[in-house]
Amino acid sequence: MENKDNFAKWEIEEQQLKDLTPVKVRDLIVECFYVAQGGTFRRVKEKINMPHAEKDVIDSVIGAVRMAFKERGADFNHPTKESLSMVIKALGSRAAAWGTPPDIIEHHMAQVRKAIERLE
Repeated sequence: MENKDNFAKWEIEEQQLKDLTPVKVRDLIVECFYVAQGGTFRRVKEKINMPHAEKDVIDSVIGAVRMAFKERGADFNHPTKESLSMVIKALGSRAAAWGTPPDIIEHHMAQVRKAIERLE
């Protein structure tokens, strides 16, 4: 388990950049946010005595990403290049509010931007 001061860095793989669709990029955002913030979700769930198995953490991460879409008037199930860009900015702001270091946030945003930029 990670220490609260350790933040995992997610790296997009070249293979993940092939045959991209907006839905695939949305799923990459979920994966990225899970790697970056899964420990935060887990610790909070533990602290308030909620189930915190991996599935519970993943469900919470997906919920957070869904909420970011909804708050921007975007559709999680039918993302667009524009909505994906708005959502990563929102998730970056949320991560900053949770105390994630700026360099970690920028690293993850840059990784996801690689995928967004490849969309038509």
